Amino acid sequence: MSADTEVETKICNFLRRNGKSKAFVISKQCGLDKRIVNKHLYSLEKSNQLFKCTEQPPIWDLVENMNKLKLTPEPKQKSQTTTETSGEKDVEKLLTRSGGLKAYEIAKNLGQSRQSINKQLYSMEEKGKVKKCSQSKLWRLNDEWSDESFSQESSSSCPSDHGLDSVPGLSNSFDVIAKLGEGGFGWVYKVKHKIDEKIYAVKRVILTRSASAAEPPENNRIDGLDSNQSRTCLFIQMEFCEGGTLTNWIKARNFMEKQRTIVEIHKIFYEIITGVEYIHANELIHRDLKPDNILFGADGKVKIGDFGLVAAQTDQNGDPMERSNRGTPTYMSPEQKNKKHYDEKTDIFPLGLVWFEMIWKISTLSERMKLWTDLRDRRFPEGFSDSYRTESKFIMKMLSYSPEHRPHAKDIKEKLEKFFSLHQNLLSQKTV
Repeated sequence: MSADTEVETKICNFLRRNGKSKAFVISKQCGLDKRIVNKHLYSLEKSNQLFKCTEQPPIWDLVENMNKLKLTPEPKQKSQTTTETSGEKDVEKLLTRSGGLKAYEIAKNLGQSRQSINKQLYSMEEKGKVKKCSQSKLWRLNDEWSDESFSQESSSSCPSDHGLDSVPGLSNSFDVIAKLGEGGFGWVYKVKHKIDEKIYAVKRVILTRSASAAEPPENNRIDGLDSNQSRTCLFIQMEFCEGGTLTNWIKARNFMEKQRTIVEIHKIFYEIITGVEYIHANELIHRDLKPDNILFGADGKVKIGDFGLVAAQTDQNGDPMERSNRGTPTYMSPEQKNKKHYDEKTDIFPLGLVWFEMIWKISTLSERMKLWTDLRDRRFPEGFSDSYRTESKFIMKMLSYSPEHRPHAKDIKEKLEKFFSLHQNLLSQKTV
């Protein structure tokens, strides 16, 4: 059996067992790269073994299932109109300038509806013009960025055309080892300093208007042009945390079945809340707290990173400030998504989600998607409140819709010390 036939058999067997599904769910459950899955889904559609619904992203099913239910596949989309073609050109121009954006950012920049932009993006993806990075949800042009450049499956070596090793003033100082990940505005690389031979993390940001507005206040910065000499980039040198991210820690619990004790969970969360208390005590708001931005040092100590969206709690007169709704949508508080004014309590909401995620095992992506909406609305899965009574009460308050009903970081820390016998001597250094 050829490799292609084996992949297609695996896809068909999955759909036969589980019914209709989306490409990213199939790829996750079958342990396959999403690009490979998409390629074979369209191949199977051409051979009349699969059909797709016209939803975006498409939902796929077996033709044999359709026949059993006496259904007919929905008609395929007609060829693009001149207006649609023109719209795709606008998207291409925007992605060329920015390097990569999320769908809602594209819609906002072009003054179009999210639904219309999604339709154009998935049409362009089928044609091979663009691709979507599975972890960051950023859309990029295929003719400008190679598939290998933005693979989220591993920390692959960084190709020379990424620009890090060709920027004057930077290539003389660092050797690029690997790409660690990417976010809303840029990419993070593991590098080795050529003089002190220490390992650092360097964040590379393409300075679009939105990225410039969120430019982080860190000192170790180098400005320059990327390898195409057409875009201004910002490079931020940061400490490299050998212990990885909380995301890795959670995955080890969920997918590798590495057991974590509740005592260990409480200790780690205590360090996280201590770091956030320190941020708030300095009259700042982080605004992007999530497992990707919580790291572990070589000594196992928790460190909070990525201050790209950090903001002051008030203006110089002590008055509330008008704010943007930037952040990570799945972790953003309701007011950060919907309001122009909010305070440091906005950081407490994502911490409630993070604490739950550390405690409760989530085995599949589809399970997470179903669970997350309920969780944001303070509805816990069956058994959680019974198994973790004290934790559930804490998290329930932290996920309050109104920020005034959420506790301060300092209050949470004090309650953790009281209820779980945690003490300040757990921390020998700041966790920021």
